Amino acid sequence: MSFLNPVRLVFSGIFQADVSTVNNDVRHYDNDTFEPAYQEFQKSLPNGGTVANGWWNPTGSGAFRLIDCRVTGLGFADGSFVEAPPDGAPGADAALGMLIGGSTDRTSGKLVDLDPQWQMASTPWGLDVRLTDGRTPAFFGGRYQPNPFRDLWFNRNVNGNADGAASSTFQSVLETVEWADDAALSPFLRQLRDATTGGMLSIRLATFGYIGNVKDPRFTLGTVVGTIGPQLAGEPTSFVRGRRFVPANNIPNSWAGITYFSGQVDGPSRTAFLDLSNALQTTDGKGTLNPVGRMTLGILRDPSMAENTPVTPDSFLPVAEIPYGEPRWLARTAGVVAAKLTDEQFELAQSRPLALVTVSETNPGATDLDLGFGIVAIREAQDGLYVCAEPLVHRIDGAGRAESLVYATRYGQPVPGAAIAITQMGRIPGQGGGFGVDQPTADIPDMGVPEAAVSFEVEGGPATGGTILADGNGVARLGIATRSPGNPRGYIDGQIYLIDYRVPGQSNTARSSFDYIALHVRDDFDVPADPTWDDIAPIMAQYGNLYPIMSKHLVDLGSEASCARHADILHLAFSLPESDPNYMPVTRDLSVYRRDTILAWLAKVQRGETAVERGVKAAVGAAGGPASGGPASGGPAPGLRTGPSGAAPAGAATAAPDGPTAADGKTRFAKNFSRVATPSRS
Repeated sequence: MSFLNPVRLVFSGIFQADVSTVNNDVRHYDNDTFEPAYQEFQKSLPNGGTVANGWWNPTGSGAFRLIDCRVTGLGFADGSFVEAPPDGAPGADAALGMLIGGSTDRTSGKLVDLDPQWQMASTPWGLDVRLTDGRTPAFFGGRYQPNPFRDLWFNRNVNGNADGAASSTFQSVLETVEWADDAALSPFLRQLRDATTGGMLSIRLATFGYIGNVKDPRFTLGTVVGTIGPQLAGEPTSFVRGRRFVPANNIPNSWAGITYFSGQVDGPSRTAFLDLSNALQTTDGKGTLNPVGRMTLGILRDPSMAENTPVTPDSFLPVAEIPYGEPRWLARTAGVVAAKLTDEQFELAQSRPLALVTVSETNPGATDLDLGFGIVAIREAQDGLYVCAEPLVHRIDGAGRAESLVYATRYGQPVPGAAIAITQMGRIPGQGGGFGVDQPTADIPDMGVPEAAVSFEVEGGPATGGTILADGNGVARLGIATRSPGNPRGYIDGQIYLIDYRVPGQSNTARSSFDYIALHVRDDFDVPADPTWDDIAPIMAQYGNLYPIMSKHLVDLGSEASCARHADILHLAFSLPESDPNYMPVTRDLSVYRRDTILAWLAKVQRGETAVERGVKAAVGAAGGPASGGPASGGPAPGLRTGPSGAAPAGAATAAPDGPTAADGKTRFAKNFSRVATPSRS
C-alpha cells in the first residue's frame, strides 16, 4: 500500500534545493562560445530587460536536504490517527515531535537534473533520511532510492510566480533501512517496522513555496510535507498503483484549480486513502490552502459524469467531508485523507469512479443546474484507467539495454493483457535554451535524433515503436535497446529521447504533462590506453565552466596543473558510486567512457608519469610549499585553449546580483516544452 497506509508517519518542515543554474542553458556546454559572464548572477537592466548570465543561482552547490522537519502525526493499524500537541508537550507516542533529517556524518544529498534539454526529472541522489530525537543518532534511517519528481505544476500558489508558485512530489523508497533497539519504545515504530518488507520504507515528499530570490534570507529554501509508510512486496517504488484523479482539461484549467493526485482503496481495512499533498492550490508558500467551498469525497453512481457537472443524491454517494480548511491542515496531515467505507460504499467503489465534489459555502445554489448538492471538482480517469511506468529515467552508455515496467490499472485493480502503445517522440527542437538579451551564440541542438539509436522489444520484434502487452498482473515489460547516437548534439555528450506510453485512445490529459520515459543515451568511444591531458581537457574545461563553486574555490578544472595537484581527491570523487553524494560530477551525466579516461589520466598523475606532475613536485620542493605563478598556480596549461571558452580564473569572485532574482528555470522550460513538443494525439 506504500505510504497510503493506516500505519504512516507524517512530518512537515523545510527543504533546501541549492541547485546550480549555469547548466540550465544547454548552450553553456559549448566550450568554444562559453563566456566568464555565464558564471555570474543574472542582471536586471534599467529598461526592464534581463541579462541571463548564469541565471538565478550560479554558485549553487547542488545540495538537497531536509531542515527542521518534525513528526506532526502518526497513523496506527487500527485506523486511529494522533497528532503532536501544538505546544511541543509530549504526545501520545514517543515518535511525535521527533526530527526527520539527513545524515550527520556525510555531506547532503544532491538534486540532479537528467540534462539541460530535459529538466523535468529532477532527482535526489545520495539523500539519507533518518528519524531522531536530537540526542540519539537514529531510531531508523535509510537511503532514498533515486527517483525523479512527478506531477510538477506551476500555479499551485495563487499569489506566487515563476518557480515560487510551483509544486511537485518525490515518491520513492528508503533502502537498507536500519532500526535502533530503542525504536521498540514507540508502539507506532514497532507497527511500522513490522508492517514493511524487504528492508525498505515508502516515502513521499511534497515540495512547494520555493524561494529563488537571492535577496531573501530564505534563498534556496521551501516548504515540505512528507509521509513515510510500509513498502510491501511487488509495489512500485515511485508512484501509487491505485486510483488516479485526472483534471478534465489539464492544468491550469481544471475545476477549482485541483490537479493530478492518487488514491487507494484498501480492502482489509475498508478505507479509502487520498494523497492531496500536491493537489490543492495554496494562498502562500507555507501551505495555507485556497478555499473552494465544502469538499466531499464520494463515488459517482454514473461513471459518465464529467468534471464541472452538478450531482444529486441519485448520482453521487458521499463518503466523507475533507476538512482541508482547518488551521495547518496540510502540515498536520501531509495531505493524506483516510475515510472509512461502508459495505455499500466499498462495493460500489470497485466499479465506479471516486470523485471530489465541492459546494460553494457562500452561494451553494449559484446556478440553475446546481441544486445545492455540489459540483464534480475532479474525478478518476475515464473508465478508472491508469497507466504508469517506472523507472522514468535511464542513463545508458552507448550500446546498452534498459527496462521499464508499465502498470495498467482500472479502478485500482490490474488489467491483465492490457495493450500499451509505445512511441518515440522523435525530433524535438528548441529545448533547454535561455532568456533575456545578449544570449549565447551557440545553436540549440535538436533532441530525439537519430531515432534509430533506440529500439524497443515490442510485438512483432525490435522496432522504434509498437505495442507491448501486460501480463496477468497488468504489468508490461518494455525492453529498450540502444546504440551510440553518434554525437548528434555536438558540444554536449549523447542524446535525450522521450518515450510516450499509453493505452490506445487515451487522451493527452490521462497523465500529467511530463510523465514520459526519458533516456540519456551517451556516446561511446575507445578509451585511450595511455590518455594525455589533451584527451580529457575538453571534458574538464566543460565541468569547470558549468560549476563555478568547484572551479573557483576548489579545483580549477580547466587547468592541467590544478587537476594534477588535486589528483588524489579528484580520483576519489570520480571513482565513487554514482549514488554517492560526493560523486563528481553532480549531474550524473558523465559516460563510463569519459569517466574511465579521466580516471586513467589521474592514475598516471598519481604514479608520477606525467610531465606536469613532475613539474609540480619540483616546484613545490624548490619553494618549500605550493608552487606560485605559471601553470602550477592554476592558470592555463601550455597548449590548452584559453580566452572566452575557458573557465574563469581560479579564485575569482562571482559578482552578487544587482537586484532581486527569481527562480523560474522549471517554469520557463515547461512552457517552452509544452509549446513545441506536446503531442496532438488523443
